[in-house]
Amino acid sequence: MSGRATAVDEAQSDIREHAQAVVNELGSLAQEASGGSELRDAIMRAAKLTASLDPCIRETQQALAAAQMGATKLAERTDEANEQWKSLAKTIDIIKVASAEL
Repeated sequence: MSGRATAVDEAQSDIREHAQAVVNELGSLAQEASGGSELRDAIMRAAKLTASLDPCIRETQQALAAAQMGATKLAERTDEANEQWKSLAKTIDIIKVASAEL
């Protein structure tokens, strides 16, 4: 796994942990509050938002994988183009030598 992918994984893990910590803290506050229906509603919304992070994380991972694949293909094509340029330079040298002999 590349360093970039590892960094993305770590960031996503940090986001999940932070979101869960917020939900836990809100839960503690709700237990302390008497009749705090607004706070309980906020906790439910936070829990739903936390659950919605996972699909976003998966989409990010898929986009990163596609970008990495594209970068690999681009590198391969660049290598091929460089080889063609080298071959072209050799061909030009051969033509120069052949032309000089005529």
